[in-house]
Amino acid sequence: MYKEGFGDSDLLNRTSVGQRISELVERIEDPMVLAVDGPWGSGKSFFLKRWVGAHTLENGGTATTVYFDAFANDFFEEPLVGLTGAIGERLPKGKPQRSLKKVKKVVYKVAGPVARIGAAVATAGATELAGPILDAVIEAGGKEAQNAAEAFWKREDGRRAAIQQFRSALCEITEDGKPLVIVVDELDRCRPDYALAVLEVIKHFFAAERVHFVLGVNLDALEDMVRIRYGANINAGDYLKRFISLSLSLPNNLGGDLSANASVHYFQVTAREMGIEPRLIDVATDQLKMAVTATPVSLRDIEKVLIRFALLPRRKDFERTYVGYQALIVSLTLFQVLKPDLFRRAFRRSLKIGDIQTFFGMTQSTLDENSEAYDRDASFLRGLWQFALTSTVDVESEKPHFARAFNGRVRAVFETIERDYFCSL
Repeated sequence: MYKEGFGDSDLLNRTSVGQRISELVERIEDPMVLAVDGPWGSGKSFFLKRWVGAHTLENGGTATTVYFDAFANDFFEEPLVGLTGAIGERLPKGKPQRSLKKVKKVVYKVAGPVARIGAAVATAGATELAGPILDAVIEAGGKEAQNAAEAFWKREDGRRAAIQQFRSALCEITEDGKPLVIVVDELDRCRPDYALAVLEVIKHFFAAERVHFVLGVNLDALEDMVRIRYGANINAGDYLKRFISLSLSLPNNLGGDLSANASVHYFQVTAREMGIEPRLIDVATDQLKMAVTATPVSLRDIEKVLIRFALLPRRKDFERTYVGYQALIVSLTLFQVLKPDLFRRAFRRSLKIGDIQTFFGMTQSTLDENSEAYDRDASFLRGLWQFALTSTVDVESEKPHFARAFNGRVRAVFETIERDYFCSL
């Protein structure tokens, strides 16, 4: 992870965002928490995993970067244990590791008995876990569970002293001027109590010069966690401002081109790499360009769509299929991933043309030939769906045209599509 940056794999042109983050963490001395905000499946994890390597390899940064998967560590009650272990894996030998030992001593003091076992195991090398060290840790943990933690470290003054010791040790790690940047990913997938505990730990223990955090998170989901914990009436946004210095969202458009949607571009590039048929790519691209204007489409959604296309039973015959069938097959695949209810209703014959217009963001102006906003592709797609659903068209003279798009067999169109393309999906 740390040995490669974005390189040639930055399909969505997000390298510049990484460069701005690198500049920020290198210049600021006061502790900072930056939230990289985005919905699930928007590519945050891929971006952050590449950034921790790109910071030094491509952006010329001096900071030590640490990647911490919060979701993979939320079985610990005490976030300090996992965070400290992740930092230890990245620090070079010598003085930084000696300073880290002071950090770990504090963790051992303030953590509960179960977490202390985890902290001790994290301190021991992986090769030692099967030996006497693990036995000693378990035995010590058992005694602590019986005797309870020292009263001093439970008291407020004890914890305050521990926090100060922890911060002092962190300052030793960064006293050479090189920042420490911990990336905490998947925070919004954790248990609410653990996710909020991570924020508390960051605020109180890691508030040291040149120690920064970059959070990969869906802030809307994190606000929901706050409400679960503290009640629906709390101002969750204001609560999170206590912990997060600033936030940014990964751009969903490519560079400065507002018309180039990242999800659509990702579909095109990945579909070609997967060997999806060109005609299927073209039809799907046209429909996705419409869909993203009205329906949220994440990168994870695109991956699911691509899998569906790859598994279509008669995909190789798609190019020779009538245009009307092609359009409906693609639409139904998009429905299947993005709006499953529309997919089910289509085969139950309860889908309405209004549902199609809403999904694809079709408006009166985009469907009006006399409007400057008229979209010929949208109008044609709507016409195909209207004819398939009702056997009618808005302009009677165009009926033969739409009938030819289905080879004149509109009555059996959904039965045919379900049998040939979706029966095994």
